[in-house]
Amino acid sequence: MEKSKEILKKAGVVSRIKLKGTGPHKVKIVGEKIVKGTDYQTGIEREELEYILEEDGEKKRYNVAIKDKTGGISYFIERMAEFGEGDEIILEYKPIKGTPRGYIDVRNAEEKVEESDDNIPTVNEEEKDNEIE
Repeated sequence: MEKSKEILKKAGVVSRIKLKGTGPHKVKIVGEKIVKGTDYQTGIEREELEYILEEDGEKKRYNVAIKDKTGGISYFIERMAEFGEGDEIILEYKPIKGTPRGYIDVRNAEEKVEESDDNIPTVNEEEKDNEIE
């Protein structure tokens, strides 16, 4: 579908990065901005942080709700705050054993992966929305 891709590129449309079930994604952080989004469960408008990432030379975006259901800041945002524009990171969906839920593991591209159940973060439902993509 080359014509479709060409039309999207000319229109400046940045596609979403799909993380669930697709393995690790090595990306470069290009930028971030606050945007309006909609909670898929309630239909209520909310503020989201949209990350612009570059994967294999192509810009992609990833949106996450700023606040979780308890009013705290999203785990993903807390983790991303440790990096800066231009940094290369790995994003990977990780299921939480024994549950239908998961989270997005964020690590420096140079970091070694250690499999441990001790460091699994709590995932709120709004972060779960983004993992489905």
